[in-house]
Amino acid sequence: MITWRITNSTSNPLVVEILQRHAWNYSWWPCTNAQISAGNYMIGSGNIICPSSCPPNVSTINSVTVPCTGYNQIESYVSGEGRFTFRVPPNYRFRAIFNNSAWFSLVTGGGVWSVATEINTYIRPSGRYNQAPIVTMLPVIRLRRYLIYDIKINVADNDFDRYTCVWSNSSQECGGVCRSALTLPASTFLNETSCILHFVPATIGFYAMAFTILDFENETSTTPLSRVPIQFIFNVWDSNVTCSLKPIYIGDVSADECIFVEPGKNITVLIRIKVQCPNATLANVIGVYPTGFTQSSRYTDAYDPTINIFQVSYTGNANQVGQNLFCFAGVDSIGNQGDSNCLRFTVQLASDSRNTLYVNNATHFPMGLVSKYQSNWTLLYPTTTTFVRPSTDAYIRFKITSTQQDFVTYNVAKQTTNVIYLSDRLIILSNVVFSPGQNYYISIDPGVFLPIATCLRDSMGITDKTFWPFNTASEPNTTVTTSTTSQSSTTTLVNRTVPTLRTITTQVTQTTQTKTTTRVTTATSLSTTTKQIHFTSPFPVSGVVGILIGSLILIMLISFVIIQCKRRAPTNLSTESKITPTKKKSMADIFHQYRIATRKNTQAARRSVAYITNTSLSFGSDTQQTLVSIEC
Repeated sequence: MITWRITNSTSNPLVVEILQRHAWNYSWWPCTNAQISAGNYMIGSGNIICPSSCPPNVSTINSVTVPCTGYNQIESYVSGEGRFTFRVPPNYRFRAIFNNSAWFSLVTGGGVWSVATEINTYIRPSGRYNQAPIVTMLPVIRLRRYLIYDIKINVADNDFDRYTCVWSNSSQECGGVCRSALTLPASTFLNETSCILHFVPATIGFYAMAFTILDFENETSTTPLSRVPIQFIFNVWDSNVTCSLKPIYIGDVSADECIFVEPGKNITVLIRIKVQCPNATLANVIGVYPTGFTQSSRYTDAYDPTINIFQVSYTGNANQVGQNLFCFAGVDSIGNQGDSNCLRFTVQLASDSRNTLYVNNATHFPMGLVSKYQSNWTLLYPTTTTFVRPSTDAYIRFKITSTQQDFVTYNVAKQTTNVIYLSDRLIILSNVVFSPGQNYYISIDPGVFLPIATCLRDSMGITDKTFWPFNTASEPNTTVTTSTTSQSSTTTLVNRTVPTLRTITTQVTQTTQTKTTTRVTTATSLSTTTKQIHFTSPFPVSGVVGILIGSLILIMLISFVIIQCKRRAPTNLSTESKITPTKKKSMADIFHQYRIATRKNTQAARRSVAYITNTSLSFGSDTQQTLVSIEC
């Protein structure tokens, strides 16, 4: 198989990439798993050339030597695939061919062999350049004589163009195995639309089949955009064992299902093949492996010895954008070969989706700046297009642009209240609050619009972050700083003497009471702690106003109390009171004298001296009978 695509449409000349896959006799280029892993063991010989009507400087295009990617010693073949690029100016149509001789012994036809692909560098009405189809077939297909077979030619068109399969019909395309050179059973029939070959082998031996795949601009076009060759071998055999039940594939992934892989990502799949004939075992697996595949050894299922299991791993590469088919078939110990099954590992670049909604930039809103509470999102379908909810899991993802991480996801098959499919639009109802000042985009998984099993254009996802971006406004942050500062404080209580004069009318008695306080010095060392607290919302203004009002009320109450105390104090105060020290008496005597003076009301005048923070006050009113002393 030789196919092509244009990888750089902005340069002149254009950059054309050739993908080629060849199989050779194992004895010529024996290959091992270690060599496959190393990726540098090359097989094949010869060149691809342009025979006529060639673009400038294009004659010998490149070698057919490719890295070994697989082998089968039982069927005696080794296979490999590789890519290379060369430059071609726009607006050229020409053929690239590879020919040589000779075929090994065949039941019919043989001699010279040749394959040809037709390259077209005209731009399409869509504004894109063409990608030719990719065809993947097992190098050898075992057919039991007289059994009826319907053999599918496995085609992948990454432009999702209409394609057909035809018999190769020119010496450049098929050499000595063109349909006209073959004698085949009369019942042989190729369905060109479905690409299925109906074949009933009658003669034991090897048959070489040569087909060409054509792709077209639309449903009514008759001029192909490209021509891609595929050639493979039928190995017709027979056996005395009557059981002809074929091994069947019962793996985790359905045959022909698209498995989407991002470049650089690795995916692992278990392959299970069940042998149906009694007492038979799985003897061989015939396969064709794209670059990047590895396969484990086989083992038998612990619960069912008729089931054999092996593991394949694939790492996607950016230069393998599109479908990469891994095709395989089991062969039992009788010789019965199962149908060829293919898994379509599809490498998708975010900016290269072929989904019609993406290609046509279908209307979708809102975009740009939105509220962090935004919850309603709408994607309108193009006219005459509609989609229904899939039955298999697929996700719509709200992703953070800076980290590519999912912010929230919705399973379109199960979360029916969040994802609504209408006849003309898709509605997403999100139920989250988006972070302020953040950039997001909506990513749509493969399978949201059509099941991935279909491998159709609209089964592809829309993962380009520029398709549906949005962002939320920033909100100011409030920073509150609390701190305590280191300080040394000294509290000094000064010794002072407060003299108190007691006068009684019946007996003049002067008493002096001395009150002594002690000087205390306290040193306090406090560490400083600063903590910044960020609030997602500012401190309430009402709280600040409440604190201020409360403080004012407290100050007014204290002032009112002080004023009232002053108003009730005696008005006749003497500032020049003479104090005569007397003999010190006990407190009991003092209180006794006070009671006597109060009862008799005979005290003509009282004087009390108080030193309040170095201020002297004198009281001289005759009406103040109960005042004893004021101390601070």
